[in-house]
Amino acid sequence: MNTNLAAAISNAYDLSSILRVCVRSLEGDAPEQPGDGEATAHTVKLAGNMVGDLISTLELVELRGERPEEDANQRTGAVQLLDKWKAAKRTRDALIQAQSTKQVSEPAELAELDQNIEWYAERISCFEPKTDADAAAMLEWCVEDCAGELLCEQYPRAQKAVIKYLRSKA
Repeated sequence: MNTNLAAAISNAYDLSSILRVCVRSLEGDAPEQPGDGEATAHTVKLAGNMVGDLISTLELVELRGERPEEDANQRTGAVQLLDKWKAAKRTRDALIQAQSTKQVSEPAELAELDQNIEWYAERISCFEPKTDADAAAMLEWCVEDCAGELLCEQYPRAQKAVIKYLRSKA
């Protein structure tokens, strides 16, 4: 079983347990203690965050399942994906800069942009280049996304695909 899918299933069980505890807390006939409302609200908020993480993991599992080679070029090329990824990053950066320093919570659009950015990144990392331009776009994405600091499983996958492409051309 895919490790991400196994992790998603495990997280779903954890989330189910947390929500059952919340329901018992809210439906119970025990007298409410000071702070119970805040603790329950915090737990429900954590459960909401877990749901978001679970959805992201399942989306990545779904994306990785859609990897037929003939399908990759029909969806779009790595060059176009890189352009869309860059546009989403610019939009995110502009949104953060426009956000007032007094604002405590993040704008709702930020979560959607983050999901789009990750979706494009996953597509780029799973792409199998057929042209030099696509190979270059994949490497450019690796360099720009990591900013010399970050390492994730997507970079080696993209780099290996480019290496395989270049070796097949030689």
